[in-house]
Amino acid sequence: MHFLLRTAAALPLLVCAPLVAAAPSLDDFQNTPHQDWLTVSGVSHHFQPDRRDWREFNPGAGFERAFTGTPWVATAGYFRNSYDRNTFYAGARWMPLQAGPFRFGAFGLVGSGYPSPVLVIPTVSAEFGRVGANLVALPNLPGYSGYLGLQFRFALD
Repeated sequence: MHFLLRTAAALPLLVCAPLVAAAPSLDDFQNTPHQDWLTVSGVSHHFQPDRRDWREFNPGAGFERAFTGTPWVATAGYFRNSYDRNTFYAGARWMPLQAGPFRFGAFGLVGSGYPSPVLVIPTVSAEFGRVGANLVALPNLPGYSGYLGLQFRFALD
């Protein structure tokens, strides 16, 4: 039993290790060209609406800084989450895969208003000139409904 607990505790560390190794240093970010974005949170759709009365209109706003030539985007903001609670968040998007205007990766966030303050959410992002969108998707988990969430992006510079 102890072996299983230790293995379960070590698994997230093993999964995160390549992400940490791929992260540029703060010095790298200081010299990297960037593009700033306004994000507008909007809607979500839950796959199991009968589990609770989910809020599926999620208004909010935030800020993103995309570091040109890297898969990294810093992000922070606010929205009203599906639990009908205020969520203030800060973190990053890691988007290492690209196909045309679409990028694939994950959000890693620290946020309020959820059962866990640490969120890691698979993400698809699309960018068409000065507008874009982020689509997050989480599958059904034990005790929690999976969902799709949509956020719009508008270039600031």
